[in-house]
Amino acid sequence: MREEKGMGIIQIILLSIIIIIICIFAYKFIRSKIKSDTVVDIKANMLLIQGKCKVLGQTSKANNNKDGLKGKKVSEMKDDNIISEFLSKNLIEEDKQENYYVLSDEDLESMGLEVKNEKKSYYIVNYETYDVFITKGYTDIETNEVIYKSE
Repeated sequence: MREEKGMGIIQIILLSIIIIIICIFAYKFIRSKIKSDTVVDIKANMLLIQGKCKVLGQTSKANNNKDGLKGKKVSEMKDDNIISEFLSKNLIEEDKQENYYVLSDEDLESMGLEVKNEKKSYYIVNYETYDVFITKGYTDIETNEVIYKSE
């Protein structure tokens, strides 16, 4: 009779190690792809918000009326944990905070945008300079730098 030979213990261990290595690389690749897509989405959202703010800001200037501007002034929301943490980074000068508005999801919707704030974050806009900030920032893939302001 012929003896059947299966895989030896060493071969099984080597195969297991190869499968584990492939799984680790696949996980890292998928995770970086998801992170990259999230950054692209945030940048696109900031550009959409910036474009809408230009329209609202110019309409407000033309009508000499700030009632059409959406959001709450940053100075009115300093007690909010997310806003206070963002302001502690000194990205907006204290004397200019009166010109910046925090946009809630409802504000974004009323502006006609299909954009939502990121989890535990707000978009902040200036209707005069059209600056758009995101309070939690995002990490630029190329420079690995945390960015808060639209480009």
